[in-house]
Amino acid sequence: MHPEDIKSTLRKTGTTASCLARELGVSHQAVSCVIRGRFRSLRIARRICELTGLDPALTWPGRYPELRLDPIRFQTNPFQEAA
Repeated sequence: MHPEDIKSTLRKTGTTASCLARELGVSHQAVSCVIRGRFRSLRIARRICELTGLDPALTWPGRYPELRLDPIRFQTNPFQEAA
């Protein structure tokens, strides 16, 4: 997917790469590099997919196989016992 498509999808959800960077505590350059595919960050990519609903396999083909195994969702405590 083209980086401008990712950025426009982010804007449609009411956020920007800079807002996302502040939320995650990283630089806006880090978010931009992940969007453009220059750097790899599972945390940034996961949050982009959570916000936009984009499929990571289509957004960054072959770049994040971990996201295929672990679906995009807000995770709860994995060690919480069922009652």
